[in-house]
Amino acid sequence: MEGQDPKNLSDNKLKDLLVVYEKKLIVPKKKLSKQIIICPVGLVGAGKTTVIKPLSHKLSLLRISADEIRQLLKENGYNYNRNKEMVFTVALKYLKQGFSIALDTNCASEEAQVYLKKIKNRFKVKIIWLHVNPPEQFIIKKLRNYKHTWLFENSDQAVRNYYRTKSLYKNLNRPFLYTFDPSKNLARQLKEAITLIKNFD
Repeated sequence: MEGQDPKNLSDNKLKDLLVVYEKKLIVPKKKLSKQIIICPVGLVGAGKTTVIKPLSHKLSLLRISADEIRQLLKENGYNYNRNKEMVFTVALKYLKQGFSIALDTNCASEEAQVYLKKIKNRFKVKIIWLHVNPPEQFIIKKLRNYKHTWLFENSDQAVRNYYRTKSLYKNLNRPFLYTFDPSKNLARQLKEAITLIKNFD
């Protein structure tokens, strides 16, 4: 699709791409006794995936990645307008089956808030908020070496995106259970967070 503007995703194509994406999911072999949704908040490049991937594995959570869905959309010539909708469509399907979910996406947006409110009202599910908040220099260095060309055209665009959205994260009003700093000892932080999550009520 090079040289063309990305297309809008139709309902039928959305369903087709969700089937493709679901084939890539790692579905946990067991379900937790109390159903939870992990919701991270953090700027681009903060390290949400760095946190959510091992957390999902250690807690037997189904990880749903907005970036992986964006990549799928990009590869098929579509824009990202329905990305969040796709994330929560998959989440809803597996919540109905009793799985616990780790959303590998930024849950700070208003769109995410709407979906989470609907899910919370529909299911007896615990929503656990995590803040991923390393120092700015850590993020900038990471974005300068960014290789996800399907998300940004280059590192300069990634850095511009960071500065453009930075102000939106100054006054976060979320009941964060834990704040991660991926620039420091992640193994220790994961251990602390897992203990808190297991005891969360």
